[in-house]
Amino acid sequence: MSGFNPKSKLQLSDGDHDPVRRSLIGGMAGIAGLAAMAPLGRANAMAAKTGGEAGKAAVEEEEVFNAFTSRPREFLKGEMDSGEPWTASQTGNFDLEDPLHNNLAKLKMTCSLVGDRIYVPMLARMVLARYDEPGALTLGIASMFTWQLQVPTKEEFGDFPEGTALMRSMYTAVYLDPETMEPVTELKNKLTGKMMKLEDYMFVENFLTYPLGGSRMVGEEQFANDSADVPRTTLIKNWGDELILYSGGIYNEPGLHQPRFTENNWTCDREGVMDPDTPSVRAQYALMGANKAYEKPWMGYTTDDPEFLATLARGKKVHSAEELPDIHKKVLAERYPHRL
Repeated sequence: MSGFNPKSKLQLSDGDHDPVRRSLIGGMAGIAGLAAMAPLGRANAMAAKTGGEAGKAAVEEEEVFNAFTSRPREFLKGEMDSGEPWTASQTGNFDLEDPLHNNLAKLKMTCSLVGDRIYVPMLARMVLARYDEPGALTLGIASMFTWQLQVPTKEEFGDFPEGTALMRSMYTAVYLDPETMEPVTELKNKLTGKMMKLEDYMFVENFLTYPLGGSRMVGEEQFANDSADVPRTTLIKNWGDELILYSGGIYNEPGLHQPRFTENNWTCDREGVMDPDTPSVRAQYALMGANKAYEKPWMGYTTDDPEFLATLARGKKVHSAEELPDIHKKVLAERYPHRL
């Protein structure tokens, strides 16, 4: 394939930042990443209910989450390339009722147990809505996760149980006209009539995934901060000759950007998941989620506005850049080869 080199590198600069969201591995949140069905006043009411005036004051003083400034945009020290790949001692014959086996099956379905870098290209459409009236089809998205499971180090992450996997994650997205699904740099907000100046959406994040399930989202523990010692199995169900993994994140604690939710599922060939000699299994992916519209600064909203973005996405897991769909090769890989 011409036009990009999967091995090319980028000279990274300080001060580049973007978004946030719970990971598809650790908490399985996803693209839209977050949900809010209520305006700011409801968040304040929730805080007041749980913490009285002190709780309400804490919400009012909280720094507002902004999807384009709250997360690093790039790895600055070559972490995706310099870390030691993480491999599992068992690659099949899983007992899904056993927490350790369940976690390995989840990692095989969503990532890889043999140290391979994997890619999750996705296509999505967003609907901008108000909680009390109809909304409007607003954006399309061509996006991709790049994941690498690595061996974590105590120097970087402190204490963790033996067998913990570190997931390095890059998210890259280009916005599309939702009617043509072609790249655009500006679109009209059909609810306000104002033009939105769009920016490509990129961030990086790290997750520690514990042997018995659960994880910690390094840098944003609010979204994934499970106990390393408590077993946490993921729902995986037989569906004919396939397995479906269900996971999501629902957050209702007080905060300017609460409540939120995402729901994800991964569908894989059951025989491949259970076969220890099948090193990496293909997967189909689906996501539903929502986030407050003001978390995207180009939407033109403030925390007093009730609008939110609802997202529906389809994706798949592939094991090389050559397997990416043509649209992702064109609008993502050729534009950002360093994110492979």
